[in-house]
Amino acid sequence: MENKLIPVEEICAYHHVEINFIQSLEDFGLIHTTIKKETTFLPIAELTKLEQYLRLAQDLEINLEGIYAVSHLLNQVQDMQDEIQALKNEINYYKQFNQQH
Repeated sequence: MENKLIPVEEICAYHHVEINFIQSLEDFGLIHTTIKKETTFLPIAELTKLEQYLRLAQDLEINLEGIYAVSHLLNQVQDMQDEIQALKNEINYYKQFNQQH
């Protein structure tokens, strides 16, 4: 299945944002774009992240460095939540195992 792409120019027009903002997000490693035939595209899978970063920048007036820091912290929280869930699953497994024996 081919990854669907959206032209960055369309995204910028829709969200009223400059192309250099999206380029800066890519420079920080927060999103990834693709260039085909001299046109820059954003994979549709990246759109949710981009919109989250736009809200941080526009609604909360957070600069790029702040967006990077917030993104890093959110990723850490998600990693910890995933680890907590894995540990809960492991505890539940051993609880069931002990109840059977």
